[in-house]
This record gives sequence, C-alpha cells and structure tokens, in this order.
Amino acid sequence: MSKRFDRGRGLEARGQGPEASAPRFPWPKTENRKLKTLACFLLILAIVLAAVSCGKKKTPLGPDEVLPAPVREFRLSQEGDALVVSWLLPRVNLLGQPLTQAAGCRVYRAEVRSVSTESPCPLDFVLYVDIDLAYPSQGEVQGEAMLFKDRELAPGRRYWYRVAAYDQGGYLGGWSKTLSHAWGVLPLAPRELKAAAGDKVVGLSWTAVDRLADGSPARDLAGYLLWRRSGGEAWLRITPEPVTALAYQDLAVLNDVEYTYKVQAVRRLAGAGGELLASRDSPTAAAKPEKRTPPPPLLHVFAVPTSRGVELRWDPSPVQDLAGYRVYRRAAGEAKFTLLTPELLKKPYLVDDRVGRGLTYHYYVTAVDSTPRANESLPSEQAAVTF
Repeated sequence: MSKRFDRGRGLEARGQGPEASAPRFPWPKTENRKLKTLACFLLILAIVLAAVSCGKKKTPLGPDEVLPAPVREFRLSQEGDALVVSWLLPRVNLLGQPLTQAAGCRVYRAEVRSVSTESPCPLDFVLYVDIDLAYPSQGEVQGEAMLFKDRELAPGRRYWYRVAAYDQGGYLGGWSKTLSHAWGVLPLAPRELKAAAGDKVVGLSWTAVDRLADGSPARDLAGYLLWRRSGGEAWLRITPEPVTALAYQDLAVLNDVEYTYKVQAVRRLAGAGGELLASRDSPTAAAKPEKRTPPPPLLHVFAVPTSRGVELRWDPSPVQDLAGYRVYRRAAGEAKFTLLTPELLKKPYLVDDRVGRGLTYHYYVTAVDSTPRANESLPSEQAAVTF
C-alpha cells in the first residue's frame, strides 16, 4: 500500500478524505465570509447609533440659526438680605450679528461651605432660575435689563453665579463670567441718621452699631457706608471705603438741590478676601444745601450833582451769581435810609432825579445774589452830596 493511500485512508476514516476536504463550491463560500463581515459591521454601527441617540431629543439646530452671545454687564451685589444678580441682554449672536432669537436667560448657582474666594474645581453649578422673557414669573425684566434677587442664603458660605441667554429652541448661548459673594449674619442697621444743610455742604451723623442681627457682638465691624441720591436718580455710594467715625461732611453737593441719605454698617468677613457684608439701610434723612454767604460789600461809591440830578456810580460786584444792586438814600434830617430801587439795578449806575436844591443826601449801595434766599451784601461806604 502506498503512502499516499495510507494518508488517504486516514483522512477518510475521520470523514476528512480527499473528497470531504476539497471545497465543492469555492467562490460562493468566499462571498459568504464577506457578507458575514459586513453584517457584523452594520450591527455594531446600529448599536453605536442607538446608544448615541438615547435620552431627550431636541430639534437639530438649523444651518442659519446662531446662539446668543454672552450677556452684557453681568454684576453681583448685596442689597440687604439678598444677593442681586443683574445683567443686560445680549444684542448680538456668537458671530457678532444682530440677535433675534433670545427667549430668556438661565441663572446657575454653586454653593460652597466656605467664605474663601478660592473656588473648588470644578464648581457644582445647578440651574437655579429660568427667566422667560415672554412670561417672567421669576426675576425682573425692564427692557434690556434683567435681575434676580437670591434670598435663599446661609451664613458661612460663598455663592457663585453665572448666566446664559437661550434661544427659541431652548439652546444656551455663551456663558457670562463667574461671580461670587460670601454670606454671613448681617450687622444691625444704624439708627437716627441726621442731615444738616449748609452752604454747598451737608453734615451727617448717626448712632453707633455694636451688634449683629442675631444679637452677637459685631467684632469685625469695618465701619459705615454712606449713600446719596437726588430726585429720581439711583442711589450713589459716596464713601469708597467704610468710614469709622459717626459723622461725615458731604462736600460734593450743589446748593438749592434736595438730597436724601442713608447709611449702612458693614462687616469685613475674615477669610473672604476683604469682602464687605452690609446691614440693611438706616432710616433716610433729607437736606437741601443753600447759599447763605452774601456778596462782599461794594467799593468806590461816588455821588456827583448833575443837571439831571444826583449821579451815582460804583465798582461792579465780582460775584458770579449777581442778581443786581439796591440803592438806599437818607436826606438831611431823616432818621433812616429808604430804598430807592424796589427793582434791582442791573448796572452799577443810577441817576437820582428826585432831589431838591440845596439839600444834602447820603447814599449807600448793596449787591444781591441770584439764590432763592436773595442774599444781600453789607452796605457800602456812604457817599454824601449836596445838590
């Protein structure tokens, strides 16, 4: 028996003889492997697409839709028992084109159990308030200006905020910068604020604060902040830094304008980077400065008899707010001077034609300013003349 035969028998015995091992249809079998590979690839692709598409579905952004740019003038301040987040709506989209898609703004807040200015990384921001421009049930909307007052605050914590506008589809635009403020127990508000008006000055005074709102001592009191406004204007802080005295002279005022004032006691929280925490507002006090200083006396008054009467001249008054002049006369034998000019003279000149021959007259002149008080100067030196 040949070796080839033995090898063949062995294969036949295992059902793998020459006839069994030879592929009867070689080309169809190769195509089947390709089809199986393609089917596996399509199955994997379908699984991946299914996983990616899980969750809430939104309408895809159109090719011509651009999200809002970041809000403008984003600010954070304290007002009494609230932290106030304020900003202006964006006017352009992320490409700098005019914005037409803003539907509202969302405020996100992160809370940290520390007053330190160092933020943990990352901050755990959560959606805190959604302000719909069409139906603003939360926050305030005044034209382009928006604000939200956060009163859900706990002492010994720092609160971080950021804001983004969103379009009609609810997609957020660019983020604002991130701002933060520490929180603690407020000081008590000062009492008995008094305002005394002077000439271009208002003197203010108030009572001291030595306790916090919870009754504990105010050991970290930094001083007091003073605020002023006139008419319908917004409050203006007139002390860049807290003042430690219980009195203040406001010299940046105008006469004949009424001003209203308030004062706050402020803490400087330890570990908060010098940040201030102000009390509620004190009761307000109003004052109206007015000019009380009259013009200086007039100089070089001369009285000369002429064919028309007694002619008087004097040096013009140097004051800027001059309203005019008054001339007073006393004839020989009269006890008092009488006013010759019920209406103010506009020029330093007068002809007195109500005089009699051979009589002696005494004159003096005063200057009057244009303030509501019509401050009048002291009399000039007298000038005497016999007509």
